[in-house]
Amino acid sequence: MEHLAELSGVSDRTISDIERGVSTAPQRRTLLALVGALKLTDAEQDEFLGAARAGKITTAAGGRSASLEPRRLPDFTGRTSEMAELLAFLEVDSSAQRTVAPVAILHGAPGMGKTAMAVEALHRRQENHAMALFVDLNGLDAFPLTPLQVLQALLKQALPSGRQVPKTLASAASLWREVSADSPVAVLLDNAASEAQVRPVLTTGHRGVVVVTSRRSLAGLEGVRRFPLGPLPPSDSEALLAEIVSAGQRGAPLKDLAVLCDQIPLALRIAGNRLASQPAWTVSDFLDRLRSEERRLRALVAGDLAVEAAFSLSYGHLDEEHKQLFRNLSLLKGATFSAPLAGAAMAGANTAHLGSAADVEERLDELVDLGLVQALTGSRYRLHDLLRLYAAGRLRAETSAEDIAAHRAHLRAWLLTSTVNAGNWFEPHPAPGLIGGTPGMEFRSSAQARHWLQSETPDWFGAYQEAVTRHEHQNVVKVAESLHWFAGIWESWGNWHRLFADSVKSAAALGDQACHSAHLGYLSFAYNNERMDHERALSTALLAMDAAIGANNPTLQGWAYLYIALSYRGLGKIPEAMTSAEQAISLFEAVGEIEGQAPALMLKGSIHQAWDQLDTAVDVAAGLLTLVRSSRMPANVADFIEFYTLQLLCGSLYDLQRYEECIEVAGEALAVAEQMEWHLGRASALYHRGKTYDALNRHSLAAQDLSRALGQAVTAGDKRLETAIRQMAGEMKDKLAALRCDS
Repeated sequence: MEHLAELSGVSDRTISDIERGVSTAPQRRTLLALVGALKLTDAEQDEFLGAARAGKITTAAGGRSASLEPRRLPDFTGRTSEMAELLAFLEVDSSAQRTVAPVAILHGAPGMGKTAMAVEALHRRQENHAMALFVDLNGLDAFPLTPLQVLQALLKQALPSGRQVPKTLASAASLWREVSADSPVAVLLDNAASEAQVRPVLTTGHRGVVVVTSRRSLAGLEGVRRFPLGPLPPSDSEALLAEIVSAGQRGAPLKDLAVLCDQIPLALRIAGNRLASQPAWTVSDFLDRLRSEERRLRALVAGDLAVEAAFSLSYGHLDEEHKQLFRNLSLLKGATFSAPLAGAAMAGANTAHLGSAADVEERLDELVDLGLVQALTGSRYRLHDLLRLYAAGRLRAETSAEDIAAHRAHLRAWLLTSTVNAGNWFEPHPAPGLIGGTPGMEFRSSAQARHWLQSETPDWFGAYQEAVTRHEHQNVVKVAESLHWFAGIWESWGNWHRLFADSVKSAAALGDQACHSAHLGYLSFAYNNERMDHERALSTALLAMDAAIGANNPTLQGWAYLYIALSYRGLGKIPEAMTSAEQAISLFEAVGEIEGQAPALMLKGSIHQAWDQLDTAVDVAAGLLTLVRSSRMPANVADFIEFYTLQLLCGSLYDLQRYEECIEVAGEALAVAEQMEWHLGRASALYHRGKTYDALNRHSLAAQDLSRALGQAVTAGDKRLETAIRQMAGEMKDKLAALRCDS
């Protein structure tokens, strides 16, 4: 037996259990491992698997599933809204005439508490004299119950003792229709593998209710109500732990424990039970164990409850291609991901061609159906933290270190190339090029490129940081160069100063003074606009000027003057800012650099505005609009500059109390933002127009614009603008309330 365990990889305890009849239904992958170790012929294999199948059928027919109804949890906690919705759906008048029973399907990932909620719901129902029947469909075992076995198990519970149950599906279905039509019957079908197991139970004339639990959504069933279950809300997680863990053990906040349990009910209950079984432990002690990612899944075991075992049942039902996809998802860094990114994680290291994004989506759908991956809106997916740890463990166990390294390298190159492709949509002079010879994602529009950069930030920025660590200076500079105009569109990100600080070091390492000057300028911009650290921005811009002079590059000198002017304006040194801005304009005019001249003129207008020279600011902005609209500047850059120039013009007109003109200009800015499909631009334009409507006492119009602006700001993730809009919207609400009172 020990030798067979060594050959097959199956534990000697498991083999012993099978031999002694303790395990009458071993999983199919266990059986196949034994077949391989025993080197059975085809005929012997058929006989071996047939014996296992016979043992399974005998067990099911003997009523094991029918008699083992799960215990109702005395401390069932949370799921308040889901439970209320489920009970409302199930609470129907049993005497009412209807053709079919209400059928509720509770589905979700492993460990989400589907069975516990189903049992609790049926116990809470108040239906007089209802017969309660339970069948475990063994959906994740090697041999799930057949439709006939499901009906036989139900009939054994429903019929008087000693009455024989039919042995054919047609006879059993006929008798079930009679039984379920005679009296109210509440049926719980637990752990369904497929629609075929459930359909024979859903008869016409059924006077009770049917609740089904499954890791799959059972999409083929019609006329049913689906209740997807995910992780618990944080408050419910803490409440569940509080029910189990004694007050004396709670040295650390329960919320920290809930977070490391991923808010998954099974993990929470295991963690609570482990603490309850060890009175000398505190929450802090157990947190120390869980903080180690390598130990977390091993620590979440209490008696015969184990999070890893629950995940393994779903994983065991995947074929090799789906297993590899699931394992490789652990290479991704973001909380959510798209199908193309998942496909990139699969590529490399002897991996067969995956096909189109649609092919990857189909494979992801299978993972979703088994509860291993969560589908989100916008064609995105989530791999919960504990499942990510499980996937990473399977990756290390089933994939060689060389192949894992190859997958990582391909994914990193794909992400960096995709980042350059996306960033180039915002550059006046894009410089495409493969990184590591690896093609990346292609984008059809600037809106799609912007969405990708903002959605996949953890992964592409993680790849960038890996390139920094690996001293891939050319790649670092290329990526940063492609993003510096986009940095002006997404100022709220918060990490541009880190990105450009790294690119400055790489540019210096390459020994290229012109490149070094350019990236020092980008870093100065980030210090000014993102960090509001104008002193540091100024010192960095002065270094950019030194490098530009060393490179004898007047264009870069013009950009350095622009960043110096921006820093002086932030420091409130208006005369110095104006002098530097004019020097920048002069240099850009001399070399014909319209992409530099336009932002320098815009900066000059903002300096006039800060100097309270509002009429001059209006003139500068109007002249700049004419220049931009008549130039051959690339459209992506022209739209960007036109929008900010309109914003400058709008602000100056507002301060001059030229409100009607301000409203018109804000409308033009909004139109540009709409054309760019830019949430932050829409929010800013609507905010300025709403503020102007308020100044004209058009409070209803102001409220409409501010409401729209708030939605756009939230979507864009700009907290500063969101706060300003909320404050003004609150004031507007008070004004409208006062007006209604006056009326």
